[in-house]
Amino acid sequence: MRGDWDTARRAFGQAALVADQSGWPAAQRAAIHFDYGRALGVTCYYAEAERELSQAYDLDILTARYRYPALVELARLALVQRQYDASARYFGRALGTLDRLEAARKAPYAYAELLDDYALALGGAGDAEAATRIIDRAAKVRAGLVGDAHGKPTPPTSRTPYGAHCGQLAAGAQ
Repeated sequence: MRGDWDTARRAFGQAALVADQSGWPAAQRAAIHFDYGRALGVTCYYAEAERELSQAYDLDILTARYRYPALVELARLALVQRQYDASARYFGRALGTLDRLEAARKAPYAYAELLDDYALALGGAGDAEAATRIIDRAAKVRAGLVGDAHGKPTPPTSRTPYGAHCGQLAAGAQ
């Protein structure tokens, strides 16, 4: 059922266990741990979410795959918890890769949203000057956006709703 993050958390937990115990290839295990980490974060199991997303990142390193998705999720997870310094570090690392991949041109909406979140992290960490520079970058990306065939802007991407579905068990884990 769409939006049932608790069920997703349990299912991905089982899948991660099976994948690890069965010796699945690192790329597949990375994907499972990534989604498990996201589901844990949405249901407020923050420490566990960070562990799983970090594992996905480590597995992606082993496979020479793109590591920025796990870094972006780790950054957003830290941002929700008001761990601004950690969030800014993760965003900074992800941004280097995304800039090399020309994300501003290839996925401008998602890139602008990422810059918005990065600016929030920098501001929260007390670096207002850097936050302002990032806000300006996001504005430049948005200025170059073109709408769809009818001139309507494309809707923003969907962020993982970390902390939006906290259950009773997770509330104690915060």
